[in-house]
Amino acid sequence: MARIALCLPSLRSHAAVHGVLARALAARGHAVSLVGSAPLAPLARAEGVAWAGLGGGPEPDLRGAGLARTLWATAAATRAWVAHGPETLARLTPDLVIADQAEPGASLAAEAAGLPRATLAAALPMDRDMAIPPPFVDWPWLDGAAGARRNRGGWRVADALLLLQRRALAQGCRDHGLPLRTLLSDWIAPDLDLRQLVPALDFPHDLPPGAAPVGPLRDGGQGTLDGDPGDARPIVFASLGTLQGGRRGLMSAIAAAAEGLGVRLLLAHAGGLTEAQARALPGAPEVRALWPQRAVLARAAACITHAGLNTALDCVAARVPMVAIPLAFEQPATAARLAHHGLARVVPPRRADPATIRAALVEALSGAMRPRFDAPARALADAGGAPRAVALVEALLARPATTGRAA
Repeated sequence: MARIALCLPSLRSHAAVHGVLARALAARGHAVSLVGSAPLAPLARAEGVAWAGLGGGPEPDLRGAGLARTLWATAAATRAWVAHGPETLARLTPDLVIADQAEPGASLAAEAAGLPRATLAAALPMDRDMAIPPPFVDWPWLDGAAGARRNRGGWRVADALLLLQRRALAQGCRDHGLPLRTLLSDWIAPDLDLRQLVPALDFPHDLPPGAAPVGPLRDGGQGTLDGDPGDARPIVFASLGTLQGGRRGLMSAIAAAAEGLGVRLLLAHAGGLTEAQARALPGAPEVRALWPQRAVLARAAACITHAGLNTALDCVAARVPMVAIPLAFEQPATAARLAHHGLARVVPPRRADPATIRAALVEALSGAMRPRFDAPARALADAGGAPRAVALVEALLARPATTGRAA
């Protein structure tokens, strides 16, 4: 069978998605590895998938990072892929590279090594379409010429902010004799681009060539939810993700908002709180570093979330109304899409005090949003998930051999 290299940043949320695809491909007999910097190794081990190291230093820690540090770290990671990725991939000799859209340097490395490639959008796709805003802003949907003008302006700002990464991509093109391409969208694979987001949850726009919305990449492992079976209180799940989960002030505001509502609050902090800090939260939340998310959501009445795509998709699949408090990265843009479809009440972080969160949570618990989940939940179920992704990858492998190198 085929040798397949999945190239991705060292982020737990991305590793979880690639891990599902890797295990599904391995079950079909393929030899699969996750390729990335040293911090990816324990994440790959947790997913039960082989890891192959990328040369250079480790990726910077993005937990709690602001905009400036995030932009610097993004460019540094791309420089590492440009410098070491082609040699690493050439040594691994995969039949196919599947590069995370969030790391365009991995796509560049595959092309420089003369290897066929596909891409995978674990988070919001990086489509550069003037019909929609950039996937970094919280702008609502705006149709027509006015929307296109606004979105073009947004992309100009995004291009300026991403200057360091664009320079890294330009240098990689020069170093490896590739046509000059410096935009994120330039490195989306034209033949196969797997993506978790389905059109039913996006703003209206035409998909680019090769786009294959397969829905959430999940498998059977989700654990179980323990507790008193006689406890009839509605469950509210609160999670701010693996990078932002330790925001003590916001966690305290969430706990205070739920106090007195007669709910069972299950709060995940991703290791960001000490035991003493967890005990000091208002009310009586049940606090853990991590919960079995899908098992919790299967019984939840509402979810307070940072609007990370994985959690958002799990909520839609389980038909759980959301209070979205987007904190960083593409989360504001994801929250804007959830609000557009009436699936979440968005609370900006600067307004996330107990009273505001409580009002949004009461709305989510009211049941008014639930009928809006029927169509998008069906769309997710119909998208095919990991089995369809595997079928598409195998169909690409069966095509006559080509490389990712642009003409």
